[in-house]
Amino acid sequence: MTAQVIELVNENGSASYQDVCNEALSKLVISSQVLSGSKISKCHYEQVVFTECLFYANEFQGVTFINCIFENCNFEFTHIRNCKFLNCNFNNCTWKASSTINTIYKDCDLDISLSKLTEVNGNELSFSFDFQLPIAC
Repeated sequence: MTAQVIELVNENGSASYQDVCNEALSKLVISSQVLSGSKISKCHYEQVVFTECLFYANEFQGVTFINCIFENCNFEFTHIRNCKFLNCNFNNCTWKASSTINTIYKDCDLDISLSKLTEVNGNELSFSFDFQLPIAC
């Protein structure tokens, strides 16, 4: 899978726009990253830990997250559309003026703020219970 990343930076270097498409990352820790005003589409992230990250005015479209952890991340003015989160955890994240639309959350541990966002706009929450009861002796 090839990734296309286009970055535009203002002359003073104060703001940037990235168009990230078809990126595939696995088994990484991404800490204290600031992603601002970017579009992330058709990407695949597996076993990636995002900690202390700021996602400001971004748009995620058609992105798949598998076994990912979002810890102490800020989502401000960020929109998540047609994405899939499979077995992901959201711990102590902030959601300010953000939305999630037509997105699947399967077997995820959602924080309170994200749980409220998923109650509308065609989102799907599901849990599979793959455990077996103990057999009596």
